[in-house]
Amino acid sequence: MNVVTFLYITTFALNMASAQPPSIHYSLSMSKPSTHLLEVEIKYDGIPGGEEALDVLLPVWRPGRYLVLDFASGVQEFSASDAKGNPLRWHKAEKSMWRVEARGSASVTVRYKIFANEFNQRTRGLNDQHAFVDGAAVFMYVEKFRHLPLTVTIHPYKEWHVTTGLEGSGNMFAAPNYDYLVDCPIEIGKQKDFTFEVDGVPHVLTIFGEGNWNADTLIRDLSKIVKIEKEFWGGFPYKRYVFLLHCTPSSGGGTEHINSTIMGSRPFIFKNPDSYRGFLGLVSHEYFHTWNVKQLRPKGIHPYDYMKENYSRELWIAEGTTSYYDDLLLMRAGFKTAEKYLEGIAVAVQGDQQRPGNTVQPLAEASFDAWVKYWRGTEQSFNSESDYYGKGANVSLVLDLEIRQRTVNKHSLDDVLRAMYKRFPLSGPGYTLEDFKSVAEEFVGGSLQQFFDRYVQGVQSLPWEESLLCAGLQLLPKDSTVRAWIGLSTSDIGEKTRITRVTAGSPAYIAGLDIGDEVLALDGIRARTSDFNDRIGEMKPGDNLTITVFRNDQLRDFKVTLATAVIPTYKIAKIAHPSDVQRQIYQSWLQSPWDTSEGAKTSH
Repeated sequence: MNVVTFLYITTFALNMASAQPPSIHYSLSMSKPSTHLLEVEIKYDGIPGGEEALDVLLPVWRPGRYLVLDFASGVQEFSASDAKGNPLRWHKAEKSMWRVEARGSASVTVRYKIFANEFNQRTRGLNDQHAFVDGAAVFMYVEKFRHLPLTVTIHPYKEWHVTTGLEGSGNMFAAPNYDYLVDCPIEIGKQKDFTFEVDGVPHVLTIFGEGNWNADTLIRDLSKIVKIEKEFWGGFPYKRYVFLLHCTPSSGGGTEHINSTIMGSRPFIFKNPDSYRGFLGLVSHEYFHTWNVKQLRPKGIHPYDYMKENYSRELWIAEGTTSYYDDLLLMRAGFKTAEKYLEGIAVAVQGDQQRPGNTVQPLAEASFDAWVKYWRGTEQSFNSESDYYGKGANVSLVLDLEIRQRTVNKHSLDDVLRAMYKRFPLSGPGYTLEDFKSVAEEFVGGSLQQFFDRYVQGVQSLPWEESLLCAGLQLLPKDSTVRAWIGLSTSDIGEKTRITRVTAGSPAYIAGLDIGDEVLALDGIRARTSDFNDRIGEMKPGDNLTITVFRNDQLRDFKVTLATAVIPTYKIAKIAHPSDVQRQIYQSWLQSPWDTSEGAKTSH
């Protein structure tokens, strides 16, 4: 080999080496849990030459909650150094951007601490019992390296251990990219882990906290939910799944992730049948998201932009359609009867008709404005905004019955979702509202433009009676009692009873009562939430009463004249003489025989 050839090969090898992407390694420590400070180190090795600065970013929101948050406020003691440990200069360029002067160094290490005491927000928490990490709230990233594979080392406090959906074991884990890392929440502590299989695929239930839960019962019931939802979609989109559960007095809600979910529950709800069904509904909802939103994503949130709002008019599909199916599949799995399920629909109809905001804000707009309205609820929200969860579930139900009716029960919303899942994989660009409508129209064999114009883009009231009749059902008042209506809701906060909602146009609204008023007495007698509605229920439309409140520390009396409740309490009953198609729709929709179901049968 001559000198020229040697130099050429050497130069080529050096160029190839310099073209290799950098390696990224995260380290997470928690040496003093009582301080609530997580310690993070990120090491970038093999950075391509010539990098004068690295912009290190911390997301401003976490996937699953469409609200800009203030994660950066918890960061302290930020520093950066080169391969030899020499400090590198840096400065804050934006509220969630740290600009490090790399000066061409091939290795940059970033270190910082972050205050973590928000367990109930399902973002980040550390105390002397355990730690929880949603990566978007804790781990910084460099945008140009976001797509690269990375490794993570977790240093648990003392005898704590790690449970996560990340690939790995012990304290060493890996992720194909930053997006995957932050979509795998991490529990670190003395949590109890229970492993079980469904159709040959491993699942883990991990529980932090005590309570009256029974692991065998939970595993049995979670397995049923996993199985029916897997059968609904046609397969698992993961190799292993983790159910993370926090059982504490203030826990509640849940957040979906790529191969796991974090859920919260009060500790002693598991022996009460209704409360336990409510918990299983949460499981069903979060697990359904494994397909609907973690795989099948609206274009507006795919790929994620972690540094600003990701607007989407399809959140009612991502969340509302999931809310529709969480209860429906719970019923199909045998956790409740068809009659019990229809009772819930009757309550949903009443709630839909009672919310003034449903006639003000279109559902697509409610989805788009989630970032600035839904998660920032104000005293006007109920009266001026639609709820893309609840209203989205209701529109999904009505659309399901519309498809079944127009196809003589050959197709349903089930088919639409499965087709969407196949056509819009996570590797693709995401879907739009028009895409969703077009796929639905393919199954219907005609236009759904009017439906979407009225109920998605518009504010026309849902055709409940017409829709339910498709399945041989009718909507009826529970009884003929004429009830008094005041139009407000209260909640006990400590020793104080405060008004939490005033419905526009209601007697309370007309009288001038307002959200935040502290209720002291009703007609001179102390009133608490526990007996407020009962006392109103004993009165008649037209009765007058005085509500005494504190407002801005001033004692105020408001005279209220009760009105007649416009929206009744509903029940759903089967008609006496259903057609064959109505029977078929009922049976395939609810997966329950028509003839064995109980309930009143009245002529139509």
